[in-house]
Amino acid sequence: MEIGSPAPRFDLPGTDGRQHTLDESAGKKLLVLVVSCNHCPYVIAYEERIMAISRTYGPRGVQLVAINANDATRYPDDAMEPMIQRARSRGFDFPYVRDDTQLTVRALGARFTPEVFVFDEARTLRYHGRVDDNHRDPSKVTSHDLADALDALLEGRPPPNAETVPFGCSVKWK
Repeated sequence: MEIGSPAPRFDLPGTDGRQHTLDESAGKKLLVLVVSCNHCPYVIAYEERIMAISRTYGPRGVQLVAINANDATRYPDDAMEPMIQRARSRGFDFPYVRDDTQLTVRALGARFTPEVFVFDEARTLRYHGRVDDNHRDPSKVTSHDLADALDALLEGRPPPNAETVPFGCSVKWK
């Protein structure tokens, strides 16, 4: 997905028992879609930071949605029931949704978990890439790419880097 592209429409089941759609983010200044999963060590390393982004930026009008599209047949830890357990045990304050068809994640052009897509109020892609530059040690992060993009967009400026290179586990395609 190119910067400037519209957000894909979606209607996906969440760990909270509800269907979540693109339209439910209406009225939010920004929408952050994080391609995620349960088992990837990169996602697990970033989980606290993703949760902190949601807690910090949610009150400022940012909606975060985590999307798990991994093939649950080959990776049963990524099926809905383990997702429900993870969301509850970790206390996610954002929708964690299942993309069994993989259509939404394919429309994004995602390749990794985690991979981040930030859409503005018109739901136009403004940032794509990584959370930050160090999955191993949060104290050694030198580039807070997602937070920098959110801060800039909330202040009406373009992100300092509209694209960064995401890294992590590959999306597990069917």
